[in-house]
Amino acid sequence: MAFLWLALCLTPACCLLHKDEDPESPIKNLRMQPETRRLTWDLSGNVSEIGCFINSRFITKATDKRYCEFRVLSSCQVTNFTVASTGDPPFSTGILYPRPEGHPEAAAQRLGCWVHDVDFLTCSWEAGRAAPGDVQYRLYWQDLKTYEEEECPRYGVDDRGTHIRCHFDDVSRLREHVQFLVKGTSKGARIPCSDLTVELARIERLSLPNITGMCNTSYSVMEWKMSSHFNHRFTYELEIQKGSDPAYTEKAPDSYFALPNPGNYAVRLRAHARFRKTWSEWSAVRRFGLGSFQEEKLRTQTRTEGRPECDLGKDTHFRDWLTSALIPLGALLALGLGVALCQRYSVLQKLFPPIPHLKDPINDTLHSSKLVAWEASRASREDCQVAEVQVLGEM
Repeated sequence: MAFLWLALCLTPACCLLHKDEDPESPIKNLRMQPETRRLTWDLSGNVSEIGCFINSRFITKATDKRYCEFRVLSSCQVTNFTVASTGDPPFSTGILYPRPEGHPEAAAQRLGCWVHDVDFLTCSWEAGRAAPGDVQYRLYWQDLKTYEEEECPRYGVDDRGTHIRCHFDDVSRLREHVQFLVKGTSKGARIPCSDLTVELARIERLSLPNITGMCNTSYSVMEWKMSSHFNHRFTYELEIQKGSDPAYTEKAPDSYFALPNPGNYAVRLRAHARFRKTWSEWSAVRRFGLGSFQEEKLRTQTRTEGRPECDLGKDTHFRDWLTSALIPLGALLALGLGVALCQRYSVLQKLFPPIPHLKDPINDTLHSSKLVAWEASRASREDCQVAEVQVLGEM
């Protein structure tokens, strides 16, 4: 069986087409169902494995020998779909989908789309060479899962007023896989459509962030943040030049990089997304560690070189950071020390003695339960010592 499949895959599909010569083929009524992207047929007789080909290239085996399902199906490009079997002898049959319509060179040409500046998407195309003068094109994007279709919200035109560009202002609501269709209309001719199926992560032109940093004379920590709706894993490469030394590159797996003993230096970066084969363009150059005496000179340089992020000569950023951290820490220590002293010496009780309770004129009566009965025969702490005095006579 493996040998038969190998022979089938190596044999061009054009040579396997016997639809006209073999009227008794077990595969009949071959048809495409665009709503499910399935190539299906009616099967009769005992058939071994069945495979599906697109333009003579093997794509997949049939499911239950009844249909082949495709992940992407072009709505505009005429394609030769072939179904072949390893029966004895092998046979095949095929169809063209979609059916040819109009002059192919009247359709939009060079259709291309790209994501840029994080949130935006632009598509462009050219009018077909055989398109009539009154041709007008309209672009639609289609969700590959829901088949939802929406027209371009904002067009760009050429000198004749023909749509040749489309702009989307919010790509966050688009799915990762999208199909774009450009449909043409004319009063005197039928215009074929053009389509393009893309993965938005692969067509994004990455927008590189500015590098910020905190510095002192010992080290510099640089940070940046990438933004993208479709790419989420990046690796980075930094090009660093210290003073007049030759520039060198460093790899950074995360969005920060620590540079020891930096001195005065310039840096730029580029990014590589997980699903892209090439690196992005380099970012603008950022300069770090320029002293305050060089600020005036820096103003005369190009804008791409940027303004200094920190002053290594005077450690001003480090001192500001240290001061901002020590002030609240000192306040907390002083507060803790004050609370400890108050508990140790009972300062609060001396400063704020308890207020005695006032006598209640109503409840404090002779019938109060707090009164104790007097017992004459029992001495108490309140008894007074009485001394006997004897009078001897009058003076």
